[in-house]
Amino acid sequence: MAIFGGRSNYPYICARVKAKKSFLLSKDTFNRMLVMDLPAIGRYLGETQYREEISALGAEYSGATLIELGISQNLAKTYSDILSYSVGHARELVSEYLHRWDIYNLKTVLRGKLTNAPVDEIREILIPAGSLKPDFINQLIQSSSWEELIDRLKQQSVVYVDPDMLRSSISSGKLAALEDVLDKEYYSSLLKSIKETTISERRFLDFMRREIDIVNLKAMFKLKSEGSIGESLAQYFVPGGTEFKMDRLTKMAAFEGMKELMDEFRQSTYAESMRADIEKFEGDEDISSLLRALDRVLLNTAHKFSHLYPLSVLPVLDYVLAKKTEVDNIRIIARGKESGLKTELIKNLLVL
Repeated sequence: MAIFGGRSNYPYICARVKAKKSFLLSKDTFNRMLVMDLPAIGRYLGETQYREEISALGAEYSGATLIELGISQNLAKTYSDILSYSVGHARELVSEYLHRWDIYNLKTVLRGKLTNAPVDEIREILIPAGSLKPDFINQLIQSSSWEELIDRLKQQSVVYVDPDMLRSSISSGKLAALEDVLDKEYYSSLLKSIKETTISERRFLDFMRREIDIVNLKAMFKLKSEGSIGESLAQYFVPGGTEFKMDRLTKMAAFEGMKELMDEFRQSTYAESMRADIEKFEGDEDISSLLRALDRVLLNTAHKFSHLYPLSVLPVLDYVLAKKTEVDNIRIIARGKESGLKTELIKNLLVL
């Protein structure tokens, strides 16, 4: 990613982000949406910060598709707005952080092409919030062959994809190894972009290492719940965490049962606010509830850090994560309603 350098404009960025944060939906709002039908949810969102997107798409789409496209486009616009008024090293950090959407979009396209998903379905779940232009992403989707897609990837410098590794993934029908490489390169590049010349940037680095911990713990819990055991699981973990470094993760991966794993996890600071969630998991073994609890830990950490360092990139990250969570929650409600899921089940899937 490009290095912008220069003087940052944190007071201005944080003031703009604070204004945006005031429009986030409350927990009570989500509870009200849970008892609405899809048309009512669409009408309600059309009266909020999603008004422009819902109105523009309303003539062509309806139901859950309208809601999902509207909130995704709004999310992309929101992130692009933040980047547009960031300058100096602040712009570099925000750009590096939002680079995750380039990775997300590329993985989405590759998965869609590999499973022969309809073009419209692939487009519906893209979030054009990174540096890859929508027109270029569309060209990837419309590639008539894998070689044409690979050639197009070579024409951009935003995300490096090893052509041979991609061909191997296509041949095997499995993208996991390639996706792991892309994720590791993303976090490695982001960590390198943090200069640590100020207290706020050192705290930003601390936060990102904690996010890596959460990413690795979620991967660990999912793999172990599926019965995976052994040091080979280390290939799925991202280096750079703070409490869970690679040697500790490798040791945990070798545990044969979830009990040993949870005993080790209890010794971390993350477990302190998750006692009820851990007890619930040990009772019903519902791994999804544990993963959502980890998401809440990350959100709470970002919120805490943003208050400690109000004139830094941390309030921006706090808002970016909160906005993404809001969009995810709306999507879950819309798709849950469309699928006829019970209200209580949908509610349990939300991160509130």
